[in-house]
Amino acid sequence: MLGGLVQSNNEMTQPAEQREAPSIAPEETSRTSAASGMFDLMKAVAEVATVVTGLSFICGWLYWSTYYSAFGLNPLELDFSAAVLSVSPIQVLVRDWQSERDAVSVALISAFVVGLLLTGLFIHFRVKGYRRAGTILLVIALGMCSLAFKLARDDAALDLGCTSRLPDVAFVTSAEDPLTEAVGAADCVVYSQLSCKLVLHANGVYHYFVTPEMCGTGDATGAGFPTAELPDSQVRMVRVQRRTGW
Repeated sequence: MLGGLVQSNNEMTQPAEQREAPSIAPEETSRTSAASGMFDLMKAVAEVATVVTGLSFICGWLYWSTYYSAFGLNPLELDFSAAVLSVSPIQVLVRDWQSERDAVSVALISAFVVGLLLTGLFIHFRVKGYRRAGTILLVIALGMCSLAFKLARDDAALDLGCTSRLPDVAFVTSAEDPLTEAVGAADCVVYSQLSCKLVLHANGVYHYFVTPEMCGTGDATGAGFPTAELPDSQVRMVRVQRRTGW
């Protein structure tokens, strides 16, 4: 009996590290693995969403700088807000889809499908821990920037021509010092005719160009006219007629 008590006391005084570790149930291990996998998935989705948001800002700036440069404007002098640049890619895609669906539908759908596939591949590789996942982000960035640059060039060429989507504009200048043909003012300024295209109104200045007379004869060649400027201080009223149908 004394031997049994001694043996029990020895078992109780054994170090903790020598004791048998409690077993973990398979169900608990499965739940832990599922939670870890869901966390990795959400982390990968957050990463690609952050990258795409930053690229939207960059592509917005690239698009508008390329577009307005075609009209002879310096994009560095234009006041673009970060919010406008970030959401403008969506606006541009919707506008091109509505106005030039036959010309851009295949390209836009293809770019959208490829973008989804690349995004899915990045998330898969990121969750699996592959080191080459960053390469897919680089491909997405190059693709988005290339698309923005190409769309900007095509849209500028279209809006500079006789089938321009820009609104027609006419100005009524100051009564005290009206602009005349003698100083090179266009008909849209002198006679308030809707014979000019409004490019942009920014920083207190209207940027416009004269619609070529040949456009009224059905000639679809580009306008190629330089962009003129008219400050707000010389404008009493503005008439704008926007294109309908898209």
